Amino acid sequence: MREVRDLLLRDIPNVEEIRIDKVCLGLGYTGVKLEGGQAGVCHSLISEMALECCEIIKRAGTLAGRPAQEFLRLTDSWDLAERVIGIATLNALSQIVLEAHPDRYAVEERNLIDVLEVGREDVVVLVGLIKPFVPIFRSKAKRLYILERGPQREKGILPDTACEEVIPKADVVVITGSTLANGTIDRLLELAENARTVALVGPTASCLPDPLFERGVDFVGGIRILDADKAIQIVGEGGGTPQLRQAGKFVTYRAK
Repeated sequence: MREVRDLLLRDIPNVEEIRIDKVCLGLGYTGVKLEGGQAGVCHSLISEMALECCEIIKRAGTLAGRPAQEFLRLTDSWDLAERVIGIATLNALSQIVLEAHPDRYAVEERNLIDVLEVGREDVVVLVGLIKPFVPIFRSKAKRLYILERGPQREKGILPDTACEEVIPKADVVVITGSTLANGTIDRLLELAENARTVALVGPTASCLPDPLFERGVDFVGGIRILDADKAIQIVGEGGGTPQLRQAGKFVTYRAK
C-alpha cells in the first residue's frame, strides 16, 4: 500500500488540493467519494474492527472537506477502521490515474473469473470465500482449497492459517482484495511464488496494480466506479459486491 501511495503522490500533480466529499462506513464496504467525482471502496471487515476506539470514527461529522492526502496516510494505520478508510481513499485516487492513462495497463472489461484459465489437473487455492467462484473452480479444477478467516466457516472450508500448507501446492491462487486491508497480502504472495497463476480480486483491489505485478501477481480484478453517488448509496444501505454492479463495471488488469 505504501508503494501505491507513492505512485499516486507522484502521478497526480494536484494531489494536495484534492478533498473528500463523502465518507461512508457501511456493513459490507466503506466508500470514499472525492470532490472531483471519483469514488473508491474497501471491504469494511466490521467483524475485525474495534470501532469503540477508532479515532477517525470519533471524528464523524467532520471528515467531508478534509484533504484526501490526510486520509491516504491512514493506509499505514494499525487501526483497521482507519486503514479501511485509507484504502478506500487510495482506490478513489487511483481512478484519477487510471482515467488519465487508459493505455498504461493491459485491461479487459470482464470479471476475473471469465479471464482465468484453470485446467483439469490444476490445484486451486481460493483465499476468501468468494461464492460465485466456487462452483466454477470445482467444475474445472482437480482440487479446490478454500481458506477463510473467522470462526463462522462453512463445512469443508479451511482456516486462513492453513495458507502455509496449501498455497505452496497450488497451480492457481486467487486472493481476495480484503487481504490488502487486513495486512496479510505480502505473506500470501510469498507463499504463492511457485504458482503458475496468481490473481487478486474484489472491489478492494481497485488500486494501481504496479506493486502487485512486481510481486508476481498476474491478474488484478477490481471495479471501475462510474456513478460515485450510487456507489456511496449502495455502501450506506449495506450493499455488497453484487449491488456495486449498479454503480460500475468489473475490470481485470493483466501484467504485461
